Amino acid sequence: MSRVRATARLQLHAGFTLDDAARQVDYYAALGISHLYLSPIWRAVPGSTHGYDVVDPTEVNPELGGERALRALANRARASGMGLVLDIVPNHMAAHADNRWWWDVLQHGRGSAYAHWFDINWKAPLAGGALQLPILDRPLDAAIEDGVLRVEQEAGVAVLRHHEARLPLAPGTVPDAAPAGLRGVIGAQAYCPIWWRLGDDRLNYRRFFTISSLVALQVHHDAVFDTVHRLPLAFLAEGLVDGLRVDHVDGIADPQAYLQRLRTAMDSACATHGVAPLLWVEKILAPDEELPASWACDGTTGYDFMDQVSAWLHDASGEAALARQWQQATGRTTSFGEEERRARDEMLARGLRSEFDTLLRHLLRMERAALPASARFGRALLSRALTALLVRFPVYRTYATPTCFDEPDQRRWDAVLDSVAREEPADTVLAAGWIAACFRDDAGDARARATLRRRFQQLSAPLNAKAVEDRAFYRYGVLLSRNEVGSRPDHFALSTRALHTRTLMRAHRHPQAMLATATHDHKRGEDSRARLAVLSEQPQWWGRLVRTLDRRAARIGMALPPPAVRHMLWQTLLGAWPMQGLHDPRSFAERVVQWQLKALREADLFSSWTDPDTAFEARTQAFIEQLLLHPATASLRGTLQQAAEHVGAAGARNGLAQLALRLTLPGVPDLYQGTEGWDLSLVDPDNRREVDYARRRAWLDDARRWPQLLAQWQDGAVKARLLRHVLALRREQPALFAEGTYQPLHADREVAMLAFQREHAGQRLLVAVARHTAAQPARQGAALSASHWGGATLTVPPGHYRNLLTGAALVSDGTPLRLRQLFDGSPVAIHSTC
Repeated sequence: MSRVRATARLQLHAGFTLDDAARQVDYYAALGISHLYLSPIWRAVPGSTHGYDVVDPTEVNPELGGERALRALANRARASGMGLVLDIVPNHMAAHADNRWWWDVLQHGRGSAYAHWFDINWKAPLAGGALQLPILDRPLDAAIEDGVLRVEQEAGVAVLRHHEARLPLAPGTVPDAAPAGLRGVIGAQAYCPIWWRLGDDRLNYRRFFTISSLVALQVHHDAVFDTVHRLPLAFLAEGLVDGLRVDHVDGIADPQAYLQRLRTAMDSACATHGVAPLLWVEKILAPDEELPASWACDGTTGYDFMDQVSAWLHDASGEAALARQWQQATGRTTSFGEEERRARDEMLARGLRSEFDTLLRHLLRMERAALPASARFGRALLSRALTALLVRFPVYRTYATPTCFDEPDQRRWDAVLDSVAREEPADTVLAAGWIAACFRDDAGDARARATLRRRFQQLSAPLNAKAVEDRAFYRYGVLLSRNEVGSRPDHFALSTRALHTRTLMRAHRHPQAMLATATHDHKRGEDSRARLAVLSEQPQWWGRLVRTLDRRAARIGMALPPPAVRHMLWQTLLGAWPMQGLHDPRSFAERVVQWQLKALREADLFSSWTDPDTAFEARTQAFIEQLLLHPATASLRGTLQQAAEHVGAAGARNGLAQLALRLTLPGVPDLYQGTEGWDLSLVDPDNRREVDYARRRAWLDDARRWPQLLAQWQDGAVKARLLRHVLALRREQPALFAEGTYQPLHADREVAMLAFQREHAGQRLLVAVARHTAAQPARQGAALSASHWGGATLTVPPGHYRNLLTGAALVSDGTPLRLRQLFDGSPVAIHSTC
């Protein structure tokens, strides 16, 4: 097993297989990556583009090349001094015909050996003891009459088919293709196919978020845990892989117990390897939330770092003006909290209603058991009270177990109850207090309390994800660079002192936590966010630009989308505008149209996934295509090009700053595929496009000097150079980065900069990065003039240093050093002792 220095996340699918990844090992080794961090490799739904729809975790996906290809990749990585990290999916599986466990449950119902593997409520009202499957494109009777639900023979076996979906028939079923007979056949099954629109009311199994095709696993059961983890643990024991990443850990009933069990199994599997296996969790943390200290893992996959470094790049002084412009232009609220609360209410009423109703029915049973009829609240009041609690939870979830309700969780509940008491009617407050008492108190029915805790917590997590990240983020457009997974728009900026504090905390608690600034799930590429952050420094300029664009579009006679849609579109265009200009407008238009369609449907204001307004969507698409492709709108494109040039250099400096921090702060830097150069991608699937490896290999041999790269920043080579040089240093001095101390350094006056030193065994690293550089003339490129720093100084420990990017020597005698000398015309300064 090899020690981790830096990871590179690769998205695998039929178009980029394990064999394709193996062909890039030499490139990643030359770049300085220590581990390839793979998207799920397990057998998935045929044609899966992401791998999270697993149908068999005991087999490597044949579409990716199977186990043969995995072994070949592992061997090639080992030969290059690298290792592999695998992504496991213990929370859910695909409800698909290729999932043999799911198929067995459909065929045998509660009698299946796998019935308890999935979180199914067989006793749900309206279910009639059958598993409700919301797969039909029309009501059941219409599907039968229209012949789109029918019995077919497959290899001599009768199955029920609806378009591409296949369902088994119970043993002893006599197939009958006639409509009347088919109703009888369906009635004899352990499942009932229903119209997809009825799913919110009748669904009786837990899902991944609101995706009915992904059914939740009960991985706390021994048989499920052992089976799901058998293959990854075997690969660890054999030394084929070095670590695991756990997807959506908040979906698991008891993450602490799960992680302790998994860590124990991993340590046992790797007992003779000499290097502890790595274990990271995908976990979204609120701004004031820490990963529980009791979790047996190496940290998160880096969304918390991504939020912190992005917030640090923003200028807090610009928030009020940007919010005012948003409200004046669109009429929508400037309070993200209001937008979030509204989205949570809607999601509980619709998208997550089946999960909400399951929890509510459990509370009603607890009420009947605990209270006399005269003291009961009733369904309507308990529903209002439960909603009042859920919409206020500021974190994905708490972590109460059947026997433990710790202090941090108690504080969360206290804060939520205080909010309910301030804002809700007295009867709702009383009922909410009773629910909280049921959740918190050790008295009463222990089994009922355990179920309440589990159901509540497994609902609050998807509610947070769907209502906040997948709805409110697409409605609230004050500044889209803060609408990112793991971030909150109402936590607009972060001070240098706060970033130092959080870094020190991470270094102490999780020194091997991942540091990411781009992922397969991000809403915007890391450099798009860095560019949009510049607007926080120039809110008045942005306001004038929006008014100019609106006015010119109207003057041309364009049919304008609604103000909120338009405002967010202008930001998206500015953030994603190609660094070197719009040379392929049709491809860019296709990408923006794809983003806009998703944005409209996620927002659920003018269109939605369940009820798309195709006419509205077509008008919006026409606006984008006219804007980007029609000769009559050339002046508008020119304005956007000038705007991108105006903020581009400052955005590039931000991008270099966040990269430098990702590579040098305590933790393990993670490189998302293709982001060696500028990353102006949009939300998936745009952020999962094919990587141009030929261009990235060419950057390895680029002979230009650092000042020249700064001047010619648009081609992305400057970012690739910074990445390569620091990764090379991490390879040369791994202990400095893995074990080195972290000490903040402070200038002699208030300047927009963060500086620190890392030190280990006599080796020292000095790092300083600039922020808020929008006032610098764009003609300078990504360079930073000496005048930016005035006479500010920084006291640097005495020693002989080498500028990692230019090779220049720097000698310090311990007296204050001018920042202009330290930065030497660059927005980032990285010096290591000679």
